[in-house]
Amino acid sequence: MRQFTPNITYKALNRDTFKFLLMGLMVLDHISYFISPYLADVFHLITRVVAVGFAYLVVEGLHYTHSRRDYLFRLGTWGILMALGNYLMNLFVLRKDYAMSITGDNIFLTLFVGAIIVCLWDNRQKQKQKRLLRAVSVILVMIGIIPILEGSFIIFPFMLITQITHQNIKRRNLSYLALMLVIATIELPIALSIGTTDLLMLFDSIAMNASDTFFILIVPLLTFYNGKLGKYDKKLKYVFYLFYPLHLWLIHLLASLLYR
Repeated sequence: MRQFTPNITYKALNRDTFKFLLMGLMVLDHISYFISPYLADVFHLITRVVAVGFAYLVVEGLHYTHSRRDYLFRLGTWGILMALGNYLMNLFVLRKDYAMSITGDNIFLTLFVGAIIVCLWDNRQKQKQKRLLRAVSVILVMIGIIPILEGSFIIFPFMLITQITHQNIKRRNLSYLALMLVIATIELPIALSIGTTDLLMLFDSIAMNASDTFFILIVPLLTFYNGKLGKYDKKLKYVFYLFYPLHLWLIHLLASLLYR
């Protein structure tokens, strides 16, 4: 089987290191309760690579896995478990001001549907069925515009682009850039419509209303990623699955206890 992205064996970051880097950035994005608003804005912009970074790893994982069915089942199961955990945290633990969104604070569900989109596109059916399944894949990407799942607006098209272009790095990066321009066309006018020349207020508005465009920072980050399994890949298989919900629940719990 060909390497998911070709000619990258000399790069610095293996899969384990890449995951840990993304997890570290993820924490920076979620500690806004405890830092100044403008520092939180900075973190919010530079951490737009996290969701698409894990989305990239999911598409790559679907390429290598022995069973896509098991892969989908694992993502879906963790998505359901986290939704249940978020609900129970809101019901019994967190105060209303620090409650979690059942689906909005749950990247597992987004990655699960994104993985379905990739599998529908990359199907091995006969030509007629292939076209039908690919049409369903595109329809799901379009449905992702509705803000039901966390980041679906950007993650669904990103995952489909990654699948279609994975053997051509230049084409992949240009497609990411095209997606960024589409998002910027939608988001930047909203961010710049606040009617002020105050640079800090403009920066804050961009961070809050046009941050999705900064997912493009994944391109320079991927230039350092070699696509190789790390030494402890199997042992660390479930680290992200545990870390993601636990760190979010802990942050919301601390905020709920500290700020009364």
